[in-house]
Amino acid sequence: MNAYERAVQRALAATGHTHLTTRQLAALLDRIEEATPHAQHLQRLHPGHATTRNRLHAAGMTCAQIGLHDDSDPEFLDALLQELAHT
Repeated sequence: MNAYERAVQRALAATGHTHLTTRQLAALLDRIEEATPHAQHLQRLHPGHATTRNRLHAAGMTCAQIGLHDDSDPEFLDALLQELAHT
């Protein structure tokens, strides 16, 4: 398992996504990959907000506008980016 896969596993555990099927995990990672540049841009625009969900709210945007599902995708994105920052 490489560093990225370990970070994904830790982020999944941190956000309670341990029950995903292979197909669901692949879809989640596709959404995260698509949304990451947008989330990073929002982080630069709204540095005072701690989470992607809060930054989206501050920008008057929805999760769907950056390709995320509203349920817990933003939290997984935050957890994954945090894990990757520590690798």
